[in-house]
Amino acid sequence: LGDVYKRQTVPSFLKKEKNVIEFNDADWSALFDGMVRLQNDTDTVPRVVAMVHIGDSHVQAGFLTEAVRLPLQRRFGDAGRGLVVPLKLAKTNEPRDYSVVADGSWNFSRCVGRKYSNYTPGVGGIAIVPRNGRIDLTVSTLSKTDDCAGFKKVRLFHAPVDSFPGVISEPFLVEGETRLPFLTHFSWEESVCSVHLTGEAVSKETPLAIYGASLETGESGILYHTIGNNGAFYSSYAAIPGFSEQVAALSPSLIVLSLGTNESFSTSLTRDELYKQIDTVVSSLRKDCPQAQILLTTPAECARRRVRRVNKKRRVYYTPNARVKLVREMIRSYAVEHRLACWDWYEIAGGEGSSSQWRKAGFMAYDRTHCTETGYRVQGEMLYRALMKAYQEYVDRVAQ
Repeated sequence: LGDVYKRQTVPSFLKKEKNVIEFNDADWSALFDGMVRLQNDTDTVPRVVAMVHIGDSHVQAGFLTEAVRLPLQRRFGDAGRGLVVPLKLAKTNEPRDYSVVADGSWNFSRCVGRKYSNYTPGVGGIAIVPRNGRIDLTVSTLSKTDDCAGFKKVRLFHAPVDSFPGVISEPFLVEGETRLPFLTHFSWEESVCSVHLTGEAVSKETPLAIYGASLETGESGILYHTIGNNGAFYSSYAAIPGFSEQVAALSPSLIVLSLGTNESFSTSLTRDELYKQIDTVVSSLRKDCPQAQILLTTPAECARRRVRRVNKKRRVYYTPNARVKLVREMIRSYAVEHRLACWDWYEIAGGEGSSSQWRKAGFMAYDRTHCTETGYRVQGEMLYRALMKAYQEYVDRVAQ
């Protein structure tokens, strides 16, 4: 798997007995059957079980999802790094295990914040567009060890379809798969750690845009795609044209939605509005990804920053964000009403008052909203354990 990943020690104040997936009558048997086949290695041709984890800044940095992805791939097989998104070129932070380097200057757009190009974001929540009309990108996997996370296949998300480039990487083959309007497939015989993308726009009126690329080994195993954007709401993804169709191109068997923290800081957002925003995203994903199970997760307790004057001095302090409870209740209620699985991270992480414990333990950042790297890895470890507990219970039940 490239880097040697160390599993996290779980702190004692977490409610480990609560670390279960609430299925709410959702049927995950197809997902688990696929994982059983991977573990038993019964297929003569490569089989992939794909998962897509969608979220906000808690997901974007990649620490949480890496703590889920690497143990899954160690147990069920490594089908590749999955979706990588050129976040740095969109002027935001990027996970540490890949890089997208470009020549020239670029415009970009994001699904949150200011937008700098005429292109709408794509599957990863961003779009990058070269100002001179020429693509010149190198996509690489990175490693802290001498082993690289190699790949033999690339599925490139981009626009428009009729002008997209060639790829410089020998030996090189274009797969004969059905072409989607936003997706081009590439493959080659030997495993590589980087690929160079080049191309020219047909005209100034139809500039090229890159959304992201799925890096795959071509072997059996788990593909765990990460889509995270700082400041994202449910409504941020609902506003991306064709978002669910692009997610569907990743062929997910499981979609994890980890949103709600930013909604909890919006004092004007009503219960009905939040419900509608969740429903817009979930309904669209269910329509375009009918084979996928959807797992909703609740946000952990966070705190609001306050300022007061004491003896003419400005003092900063933090108080628990009470609206997180409302968001948690709405997510859980929606899951029950629509027979979707839910992972109640709010309760597992400690519930009311837990943000102070997380901060004291060094797992929560100074802003009392984001976690440290270790904190996110603890969360990922708990999600992995919950998934494996549900999987093992299914295996045992089938074996009876």
